[in-house]
Amino acid sequence: MLNTLNPGIQRGEYNQQIRGEAMRIRALTILLMMLLFLLGSACQFTDQTLEEEQFTHQHTPDRPFRPLQATLSAPQASQSSDSLKGMGEDAPSTVRPTLTGDLDTAILSTTNALLSAINVRRALEGWPPLVRQIALTEIANNRAIDMAVHTYLSHEDPETTEILVENMLIDSGYHGRVAELVYTANEPLDRLGEIAIDEWFNDPDTRSVLLNPGFHFIGIGMMGDGTTWKIVQVLAEHAP
Repeated sequence: MLNTLNPGIQRGEYNQQIRGEAMRIRALTILLMMLLFLLGSACQFTDQTLEEEQFTHQHTPDRPFRPLQATLSAPQASQSSDSLKGMGEDAPSTVRPTLTGDLDTAILSTTNALLSAINVRRALEGWPPLVRQIALTEIANNRAIDMAVHTYLSHEDPETTEILVENMLIDSGYHGRVAELVYTANEPLDRLGEIAIDEWFNDPDTRSVLLNPGFHFIGIGMMGDGTTWKIVQVLAEHAP
């Protein structure tokens, strides 16, 4: 029948053509499988990259930055709790600073307004006001300046990973429960206080620290370049 349909082709030649076609089909099949494999690997790599990007994004610290809390060992001599008596201060509810004079005056006005607003919130909860201390304020100012100069936001030194505030507090004689809150914002200075207070008290972790009745003392430091601001709060259970 083959010779009848194709009288010019011998049986052996026809079989050879069939084998050639089969080999070509097999080669094309293998090539197609390789292309599908490479395409699948590329898709898997893309999905993995997207998952890694989502993981990185999900683990980016939210504003406000997560508080740092610790308990420092007590020194041999500690101050009596009587030192807390009579050390509160009256606190108006406004968080708008009076911007008069130079930048230092404006920063002081802002930190005063922040402390006043925090103590109003504590009073609403029935807790005593936080008392500003010079030593804690110096520590907070040094931390804010360091973060502003070196453009970072962290409880850790970006080079040594050292918890900077812990050694500062120990060197100043503080013990018991302590906490550090660090914050950054790109806001006009005359609105910074209101925005910061709103974000702090809408963040459960930060709110729990600021309203913790176990903390009695605070220092607030602040530094910026007129556009980006760093605010640091250092809280302590006991005075040195």
